[in-house]
Parts: sequence; structure tokens; C-alpha cells
Amino acid sequence: MEKALDTALVWFRRDLRVADHAALYHALRAARQVWCAFVYDRAILDELPRADRRVEFIVESVDALAVDLARLGAEIGVANVRLLVRHGAGADEIVALAVELHVQAVFANHDDDPYALARDARTRGALADRGVALHTSKDHVIFERREVLTGSGKPYSVFTPYRTAWRAKLDDFFLKPYPVERHAWPPLLARLQMNDRFRHVERRWIR
Repeated sequence: MEKALDTALVWFRRDLRVADHAALYHALRAARQVWCAFVYDRAILDELPRADRRVEFIVESVDALAVDLARLGAEIGVANVRLLVRHGAGADEIVALAVELHVQAVFANHDDDPYALARDARTRGALADRGVALHTSKDHVIFERREVLTGSGKPYSVFTPYRTAWRAKLDDFFLKPYPVERHAWPPLLARLQMNDRFRHVERRWIR
């Protein structure tokens, strides 16, 4: 299949897994070379206590994601595939990384938290100013946003009719996982290997 892009970056956020990952799947299908990154967002972390189990869980999950990406690379015959990890303002770090890697597009999954929506809007604008597209996808829910509405096109305010409409819309198509592994070769190349400075994370907020 002819790829539309030469290079792409996948921005992992609250979706720290490899299997059935919408953004990773779409990036692998669209680009000849794919990088993967996670940013420890200081706008979120600096507001948390120095000892916080939530942050510890995220660190553990990011480490596990890095292992899973390396394992996926090994399975397709590519050694030393790495997750790029940065620490700073999420939007700024992703824009800087996209410029540094000369990618044509950044892929991420939807995040409907108010802070995340504002952050993604800033990121989209900053990337567009540099000629880079931001593509986001539904990932962690079956239906989202405006996919299940009343007959008048408004969100449901009562659960029972919403549940009925949700079940009526559900079919096998919406339950199929994204076959990430099928498309990992050749895009997930050794170009994912980066200098160790990308793997350094300041963990001063964890005691």
C-alpha cells in the first residue's frame, strides 16, 4: 500500500499501550517511518504533591509502554526501538520534537478533558504554523462526542433512552481492535532509535 506520508510522530497521552491503539495504527498505515513519544506534562505534574501514587502509576505505565514498543520492534526484526520521553509543557515539547524529527504529521487519540482540549487546540495551531498536521482519533470509548444523539440532534439527558440508542447503534464494526502489529513493518524502523538524552526524565516530584 502506498503511504501518504514519509514521517510521522505518535503522541501517547492517557493511552499507554501498543495493542488496539487508534493513533498508532493510523500513523503506521499512513507513514513510511514512525516515531513514538510521551511527554510528562509539567502543567499537570507541577500541581501534584511530590509523592503521588497517580504519578508513580504513570511512570510505571510509560516504562511498560517502552518495553512493549521494544518488543514489537524485536518481533519485526528491528532492534533498539525506543519510546521518546520528554518532560515539559506538552504542547511545546511535541511541537519541538516534531520540528526536530522533521515529521509531516502528529497522530494522537482524543482527550476530552477541558485542559487537554485547550492544549490540543494550541498544539494544532503551532504545528500548522510549521506545516505539520495534527490528526486525532477516537480510541478509549465505543462511542464519543456526537455519535449518539437524540432525534433532535442533542445529547441525551436521561440515561435509559441513551442506553437504548447506544445499544441499537452497536455492532461488530465498533468492537474490532485496531491491528497495530499487522502494519508495524516497515514503518516502525530503527529510526526510532534516539540518543539516550530523550529517555531522561526528571522525577523530582516523586519521593
